[in-house]
Amino acid sequence: MKNILALGNAACNIVDCLSKYETYNIYKINNEAKEEKNTYIIPELDSPEDYENLNIISKIPFFKKIKEEVTFFVCGASKSSALSLKLLQSLHKKKINIKVVYFYPDVEFLPKEQVLQEKVIRNVLQQYARSGLFQDITMVSNKKLESLLESINVFDYYQQMNSVFCDTYHMIQIFKNTKPIMSTFSRIKESCRIKTLGVSTISCEDKVFFPFNQEVELVYYYGINEEKLKTQGNFFRELTANVKGRMTEEAKAYFGIYPTQYENDYIYVEYFSPKIQLTKDIR
Repeated sequence: MKNILALGNAACNIVDCLSKYETYNIYKINNEAKEEKNTYIIPELDSPEDYENLNIISKIPFFKKIKEEVTFFVCGASKSSALSLKLLQSLHKKKINIKVVYFYPDVEFLPKEQVLQEKVIRNVLQQYARSGLFQDITMVSNKKLESLLESINVFDYYQQMNSVFCDTYHMIQIFKNTKPIMSTFSRIKESCRIKTLGVSTISCEDKVFFPFNQEVELVYYYGINEEKLKTQGNFFRELTANVKGRMTEEAKAYFGIYPTQYENDYIYVEYFSPKIQLTKDIR
């Protein structure tokens, strides 16, 4: 079972989409939920500084349950994200292996104070990942998720975006824990701790959830109909040519092929970089 800790109402709503899978132990900290198992309710405060000054670690009943590894979900739009560093420092002191998933909000509608807080949290988390305090950080943009939906209604706006992310995230986790029938996988460079994920096609037309200004390593996960793999003679040649076409002097690309019983093919991609990712290209 993989441990997931979500901070803030937005992040908790996202991980709720993963609760349908039995592979995750989900823990939540927010100020909207009802009293329920593995959820800790914090007060609704006026400013990020108020959250930053909260001393709640010793009061969270499930905190001791989190051992060995955890993936920490947080959205920069939440005022409570100011509590992130205190929580992560406490987990680090327990020698827990930490991964972070950070959701970049539409900052145009945030108050100036929250815009500044979001920038600080985002950059500090990336710096911590680069330094090795975290195993890695996955960057996700709400605008990029929205752009992947052909149509999106107001009523289910966030639910639809959350589903796009969670379905992709979960399938990549499945592939990572499944032996491919063929792969060129290699160990990702130790310095490449900043990443994003997305969907792709056989021809490597990637739609990632955060725009990377320089990807150094790319990993493709090909979930292909088993019958297609047995009968389509030129498939492997076409696939390898497309992946090679994504390589440059600076970037390496790898792939794994997984037979499925699905009628359609499902292809996912991860980008890895050693560099802090900026937000100027998000539109």
